[in-house]
Amino acid sequence: MNTASKIAKESTITFSGLVYGNVNRYLYTALLARWVGAEFLGIYSMANAIMLISEVLGKMGLETGVMRFVSRLNPDSDSEKIQTLIASTLKMTVTFSLVIMVGLIISSEFIVTQILNEPPLLILVIIVFAIAIPFNALTLVSAFATQGYKRLKYKTLVTQFVNPTLLLVSMVVCYWFVSAESAVMAPLLITGIVGFFVMISVLKRVSGVSNDQIVKSKFDTSLLKYSYPLMFVTILQTFMHWMDILMLGYFTDATTVGLYHPAARTAGLLQALLLSFISIYAPMMAQFHGEGDRKKMDHTYKLVSRWLLICAIPISAVFIIFPGKVLLLFGQEYLPSAKILIILTGATFIQAVLGAAGPALSMSGHTKLVLWNTIGAFALNFGLNIYFIPKHGIIGAAIATLISLAILGFVRIIEVRIILKMNFLDRKMVKPILAGIIVFTGLYCLKEIIMPFHTLITLIFAGIFSVGIFGIILWVLKIETEDLDFFKGLKVLKGRK
Repeated sequence: MNTASKIAKESTITFSGLVYGNVNRYLYTALLARWVGAEFLGIYSMANAIMLISEVLGKMGLETGVMRFVSRLNPDSDSEKIQTLIASTLKMTVTFSLVIMVGLIISSEFIVTQILNEPPLLILVIIVFAIAIPFNALTLVSAFATQGYKRLKYKTLVTQFVNPTLLLVSMVVCYWFVSAESAVMAPLLITGIVGFFVMISVLKRVSGVSNDQIVKSKFDTSLLKYSYPLMFVTILQTFMHWMDILMLGYFTDATTVGLYHPAARTAGLLQALLLSFISIYAPMMAQFHGEGDRKKMDHTYKLVSRWLLICAIPISAVFIIFPGKVLLLFGQEYLPSAKILIILTGATFIQAVLGAAGPALSMSGHTKLVLWNTIGAFALNFGLNIYFIPKHGIIGAAIATLISLAILGFVRIIEVRIILKMNFLDRKMVKPILAGIIVFTGLYCLKEIIMPFHTLITLIFAGIFSVGIFGIILWVLKIETEDLDFFKGLKVLKGRK
């Protein structure tokens, strides 16, 4: 199987899971928004942001490190090395995540009362979420370890099928049979515990690692040395992702945060595209770099960048032309956030289309450069939020995110061009760009005709038009030979046993 077919096949597996997982999470957010209101949604959003940032500290960047180290070894001849590596990774993750859990529980009251000045309920929610941190950290590290084998079905099964289903079902049960407060805090803990036990059993079966190996293993200093710069990268990226939520919580209140969250959650769906390709793209780039095959690295970089553009255009077109209709899915209360959705969609579109540059740098060993890039973007985002939020509220938070992600994306592609001598642009990009312009124009012209319809009918029609017309135009302009491998990937997927 060639590189394009391999990426298409594995990305299709991941994207299928991401579609299912994001639909469930999106429905979870929409129902929670409707049932508990903007204030409780804001409390959930802030606690979730704090937990995810703390979780990154608990992982110490080991998820990316173990994926890269495993992907560079041969599963047949190096099985003992891989088991030792995975055992050490899990032991380090347990140690670090437990320390972070205890620290967050102890500091929860100070965070809520002295920094955010939010309702006491947020303290309890943070404590419950903190207990989930070790389970979530171990689940993700285990999932990335299986990804190092260049098989994504295990990670996708747990993180995109099992966990989102549990999250949604447990939220509905908690709301209807317990209370609104329990629906905010309990589902995430339930999902973390169950997801961990499922994922660790899968990892043991794939790698052969045992509990005894994990207990007796020593800290792998070479893995930790590689991983910890990535931890700072990830924590800064996570801070950037949730910076607007946290700073809105600081400058405003939980209700304002709740109004912002649906727009951020919707625009974030574009990140599923990036993740679906990066999941297989990153370990393949690590392999090609280890083999010294720059030609394959360049080819894969261009290929993934073009596919990200092709996939992102139809989705972003609907969000930008029909933002009000999209937010009506959460309820009438969230309609004023329509402008936020437009700005954030632009930000995540840029992040997705330029997103292949980041893994190209990290998988080729330039982790410190990636760290400095992220530090710069973080500082910029922090400063912009301080400047814009007091003046423009939630609009200011969205603008700060757009500027930060755009600058970070362009800096990375320039660095890849200079250091790795790879350019993501080529003449094959012209066709999807032209098709995108036509789709945006067509949707804009249709807007007045289909807006009076029911929200779901409008969005379904707009989605079919956007994807259908975009695909037809690409077909008329002649699909690239490499792009046909995407459909070969689907065919291979169909024949899987």
